[in-house]
Amino acid sequence: MDRRLRWLRDACSLLCCAWLLAWMGVAHGGELPLPAQGALSHIGAHWDALEDASGTLTVADVRLRHEGWKPTRQADPNFGYSRSAFWLRTTLVNPHPAQKEWLLGVRYPLIDYLDVYFVGANGAVSAHQTGDRRPYDSREVDDRNFFFSFQVPPGERVTVYMRIQSQGSIQAPLVVTTPAEFRSSMAREHVLQGMYAGALLAMLAYNLLLYTSLRERTYLYYVAYLVLFGLTQMVFNGMAYQFLWPNSPSWGNQAAPILMGLTGAALTQFSRDFLGLKQHWPKMDKAVLVTLWSFLAVAAGGLTMAYTVPIRLGTLVTILAPILHLVIASMILRRGEQQAFYFLAAFGGLLVGVLLAALQAYDLVATSFLSEYGLQIGSLLEITLLSYALAHRLKLAHEANERLQKAHASELEERVRSRTADLDQAMQDLTEANTRLHALTVRDALTGLYNRLYLNERLPELWRQAQRWHQTLSVLMIDIDHFKQVNDRFGHAAGDQALRMVAQTLAQLLGRPGDLAVRYGGEEFLALLPQTNVTGAAHIAETIRQCVEALDCQVNGEHIPLTVSIGVASALPGPNARMEDLLHTADSLLYAAKHAGRNRCEVQGAA
Repeated sequence: MDRRLRWLRDACSLLCCAWLLAWMGVAHGGELPLPAQGALSHIGAHWDALEDASGTLTVADVRLRHEGWKPTRQADPNFGYSRSAFWLRTTLVNPHPAQKEWLLGVRYPLIDYLDVYFVGANGAVSAHQTGDRRPYDSREVDDRNFFFSFQVPPGERVTVYMRIQSQGSIQAPLVVTTPAEFRSSMAREHVLQGMYAGALLAMLAYNLLLYTSLRERTYLYYVAYLVLFGLTQMVFNGMAYQFLWPNSPSWGNQAAPILMGLTGAALTQFSRDFLGLKQHWPKMDKAVLVTLWSFLAVAAGGLTMAYTVPIRLGTLVTILAPILHLVIASMILRRGEQQAFYFLAAFGGLLVGVLLAALQAYDLVATSFLSEYGLQIGSLLEITLLSYALAHRLKLAHEANERLQKAHASELEERVRSRTADLDQAMQDLTEANTRLHALTVRDALTGLYNRLYLNERLPELWRQAQRWHQTLSVLMIDIDHFKQVNDRFGHAAGDQALRMVAQTLAQLLGRPGDLAVRYGGEEFLALLPQTNVTGAAHIAETIRQCVEALDCQVNGEHIPLTVSIGVASALPGPNARMEDLLHTADSLLYAAKHAGRNRCEVQGAA
């Protein structure tokens, strides 16, 4: 237990170190030489910034303005949440004799309005206006982030003015890249994003199958969380706007707080169920319920309120909720609950990534690899470790079930030993009596075959099985020819003997598992043949007819000739088929066999 707590302490120490390292660095303004190849990232220190509190300044105004400009002093400019518009400017210099084309990128897809102006040495201005509150086709380059192509002749320079305004967090991770490096980096990013999406989909399918099989709510909450988390990730990395709703910028703006709130609610509900807070810590469960309702309020606010309010509330709750969950899991771990350790292991990395992303949105930490990709890295770690955690949960449940079964077995064994021999015998006699009684109710007393009552119970079951497995069900309707003459000439005792001999023949020939021979009434019999097509049923019917005809039925030394007529019908039960129609068809074919001369089989569909 102490080792696990030390692991948690070390993880917190590493997080603090990462936070401090993210702020280290020295910035300076000035000109930025363009690269001959590759890309330059984290170049915010080469830009100056101007805050436009009124949001009314134009590019002409800021070109003439000299006061108010300040060095950003940040590798990746981040102004947090603000109602102001912010202007950035720098000068790009081309010191290369051959290279003249580049792309300027802002690797943050959630900027509402982004205007970029390239001012050449001759004063010519090239303007670009885009943002996620404008249609997707306003982007010059088809990418989830914002990229702008520009040219600088060898030995010349171009001044860039960039206006950023957004209701959300205002961030500008800047990059300058050559076209070749841009294409190469996009190819790598698409491969990594595809692998990440594939892992999420695989875990989604796996846990959905587990829920379908086990019907445990924990898996349902986790499946809901995976779906919502995947959609939220697509919104915040710009892929949702790129692929799902490129022509709906208003909905794209609303989707962020809605999905953030629903994802947090699903994760909170999963945590409550996984940690068993109701059982282990009811008072703290009420505190967690507050975060659950807070996330739901964020989702509702995304539908009814301006973007700024729910997104700020959602970011704040996203910072506080993981801290609360980690504290609770640590306290439960101290109580000896192993599942809390697996929760910490599975969600520790993810929650660190969530915290870094939220803190970055508030400009509390600088943009870094951890803050930008922490969610993806943490979520991959989480879905891997959580699979083991859920498997361990099943193992614990299985072990508890085994202990319970052993306890019940011991208790039952003690009870059995305490019973007297008379009581055991009485139970045995009662069981045998019940068995005989059941047999009497479903068996024909004369022939020993199943009776009409059993057929009425069994036929619907066989019909449903045939429907479920898309298998043919065949029916043989069998009638003894001239049976009335047998009774009239030889007596009813001879008729009973004839019925028994025909029934024994049916029982011998219908020996496959699932086949059913029934005395339908009087001298009529019925045979049910599951998984048998009309050809197979016709073969069985002809075998029955021949065997009955070969019977040697003797009464007082006199031979009684016996023959049967058989109607053979088959059906592949479908949504509109009825079993009554199958019985009616077999009965009609039986009468057709009678009218055609008896001692024959009439088969459905035969010419």
